[in-house]
Amino acid sequence: MRKRSLALACASVAAGVLLGPVPAAHAATAPVLYGVGGGDHPGAGLVWVSASSDTDITSITAHLYAPGSAADAPEVTEVSDFTPDSSTGFSNTWRTTTPLRLADLGTYRVVVDLTDADGDTTSAQGTYQYELEANLTDLRAAPQNPDYEHQDVTVTGGFTVTDPRTGKTTPAAGADVDLEIFNGDDGTTTTGTDGRFTFTYPVTDASDADVNAWLRLDDPFYQSRANESVGVRAVQSDTRVTLDAAELNVKAGQAAKVSGTAEVYVGGVWKPLAGATVDEIWSDEFGGVASRPVTGADGRFSGQLTLPKTGTVEAQVRSGTFLKFSEPQKVKVYVAQKTSLTDFTASLDKYSALTAKGVLHTGTSVPAGTDNKVELQYSADGKTGWKTVKTVTPGSSDPESGARFKGTFDAPYKGYYRAHFKGSRTWQESYSSVVHTTRTPTRITDGNASPEPVRKGRTITYRGKLQHYTSGAWKAYGGQKVKILFKPKGAGSWYDMGNATTRSDGTFGKVCTAAEDGTWVAVLLYPTSTHLVGSGREDYVDVI
Repeated sequence: MRKRSLALACASVAAGVLLGPVPAAHAATAPVLYGVGGGDHPGAGLVWVSASSDTDITSITAHLYAPGSAADAPEVTEVSDFTPDSSTGFSNTWRTTTPLRLADLGTYRVVVDLTDADGDTTSAQGTYQYELEANLTDLRAAPQNPDYEHQDVTVTGGFTVTDPRTGKTTPAAGADVDLEIFNGDDGTTTTGTDGRFTFTYPVTDASDADVNAWLRLDDPFYQSRANESVGVRAVQSDTRVTLDAAELNVKAGQAAKVSGTAEVYVGGVWKPLAGATVDEIWSDEFGGVASRPVTGADGRFSGQLTLPKTGTVEAQVRSGTFLKFSEPQKVKVYVAQKTSLTDFTASLDKYSALTAKGVLHTGTSVPAGTDNKVELQYSADGKTGWKTVKTVTPGSSDPESGARFKGTFDAPYKGYYRAHFKGSRTWQESYSSVVHTTRTPTRITDGNASPEPVRKGRTITYRGKLQHYTSGAWKAYGGQKVKILFKPKGAGSWYDMGNATTRSDGTFGKVCTAAEDGTWVAVLLYPTSTHLVGSGREDYVDVI
């Protein structure tokens, strides 16, 4: 694993135990240890301490115990040659002057004895990282500004390792190096006998990139941050497009071929641009059409677009790692107008009202006057005998998105429907798809409210039989809820008197209380989505 030690504050420089914030000094306060460790150059083998007291600290002794040793194990060594150290930028820090030459690397337990000028003492515990120090030297990237003709970057550098056990600095030979590329894929390489490494990668992002190198060692180590990264930024070159034609003529539904040559400006001259994407786009507020051809070795490209109407296609080299957008070049494509009827639907509601609607497309302009009519047509079999049952005028709309039309009319319980645009010298005739609609008719027979007349407050029963027309005959329709309605004499509204559920033979009955003169009727008011509303005979009953 790579070891990434960021810029260090006072305590992290020590790489040891942190004991909390520095309190305000006051009388009779014993010394306080804040940190102990190896500093930001552990290869030197020196011990660093941070502490304070209410008076000057006059004595510091650090006792080191072997990594993993028991609590009662004897100390490995002790050091007391501490001198004030201002190199960290913090006050109250001391560092030893004689390097430690210990036998083993690792994390040593440390007990620090502190004494101040008025004789107060403290013994506090921390840890000391005794580890190798890896140093990166001469980190470079070439080229630092890759361009269209030089898209690979080679990163070089070297690593040395300082061993605190001997104090010697040697090349980091045969060690793995992790390359961290901040806008690309990371990589791994290995140092040679001289500690140097080389790594080449393709640049795939136009933004600024920092490339870092991290040594990977098996023993405990710390990598210094000197010469930590090198910047790489791609150069984006100018591009341009030259189209083969400024105007094209096609028929409706025919693809327009937009072709030309793309070039890149490098080395002070324009050269054919190979392997680049050219965006060819026609659009409006409702959508668009696009082709994205890739240039050949000679910079040539050719795309095909089928436009819904006359319009302008813009061609432009797409920006990339080493390329700028080119200025858009335009070609006018003239499309012979055609018409179409789309999104046609016909739905029959439960009251036998059929609603037909759809969208009329007429290219780049709107028909005027009598041309702007759509016929809604009916056929019993969907093949012959088509007749117009309603003529509607499409609503106003931008013709590029189509003009919507809609018509509602009474219709038989089943049939086939289509929309027809007659056309003229300006517009082509067109038909929509054919839609079949059907619902099953229902009816209530033998509807009767009895007894007649009836005394006020007595019960009255409405009976009847619900049927539906299926398989060519009227048949009992059981298991359905029939609503009983009542309209008082002289009133204009019907009142809901409750529901009755039909038996398997379609019969039903509902008992109500007779309150006043009026008319009774039974209605299948809420049929399923496949049936029509059905009603029975209205029956007037006197209440005496």
